[in-house]
Amino acid sequence: MAVARLQAERLEFRAMNTDCLLIVAARPEAAALTGALERAAATVRDHEERFSRFLPDSELSRLNASADTEVRASASFARVLARALEYARLSDGVFDPVVLADLEALGYDRTFEDVRAAGRAAPPPAPESRYRWRDVRVEPGRGLVRRPVGARIDFGGIAKGSAADAALVALGGFPGALVDLGGDIRSRGTPADADAWVIGVEDGRSEQGTALDYLKLRDGAVATSSVRRRWWVKDGEIAHHILDPRAGRPARSGVLQCTAIADLAEHADVAAKVGFILGPGGIDEGGRLGRALGLRGMAWLTFGGEYHRTPGWEQHALRQ
Repeated sequence: MAVARLQAERLEFRAMNTDCLLIVAARPEAAALTGALERAAATVRDHEERFSRFLPDSELSRLNASADTEVRASASFARVLARALEYARLSDGVFDPVVLADLEALGYDRTFEDVRAAGRAAPPPAPESRYRWRDVRVEPGRGLVRRPVGARIDFGGIAKGSAADAALVALGGFPGALVDLGGDIRSRGTPADADAWVIGVEDGRSEQGTALDYLKLRDGAVATSSVRRRWWVKDGEIAHHILDPRAGRPARSGVLQCTAIADLAEHADVAAKVGFILGPGGIDEGGRLGRALGLRGMAWLTFGGEYHRTPGWEQHALRQ
């Protein structure tokens, strides 16, 4: 278990291979505060133990390693998988959780730190071994997953988004709370000394963590898909972890980072990934997918330095 550092109104810890932060705005009785923060942290760690593909004993790893075409799953796992497949349907496959074989073929077969250190890649799969979201079926009520052997799943960012949403529920006794799981942010209410949470959106071009923009957030979520850190070299070419599932290759939209504002962190994660793959203007608040995801705003930063924003984004941006 990661070592946590508890302060008066916050808890910092490591989970899901990232820095995590929980904040409550009020100052309740100390025992109640500590208990709520620890329950929320336990919720995040439970998501890691269930959905991480880098833990060999996780539920996801066991499913991916199974030689059976029908695999029993926990209720929570089945629900997240069912939602992931629905996002794939709504996005016409631009979002697709059945991409693990393609990711590993590109060399992303260990944690990112190990990928960069070793520079080794697995052999690419044969074309006939590529599976898509339509090849997977799940029955949440029965806890049953059906898929061909070899149709392997990587939840990616939505596992963190789901964890952030669940952690905020665990902090339900407080009128103002914020969960930040390595940039997957979910908030409720306001901090004690302001009318909104102020969220800095990092400039992907900066090595110093300079903010590109600031957002005012009350009840909502923010997530970013970026290739600033997660890239490596394979066969002499730069590769990154955001795949276009339709091609099985890294997305080539000219986007450095894409940030989404939505009602839930899980929804923001899906929107940010789809937005990154499709490029500026590829998703907005008014479209079918945007409405289904409770989308409130989108922003793209391109490799050429262009900064594109939707009207909804402008409504949340803090102008100085």
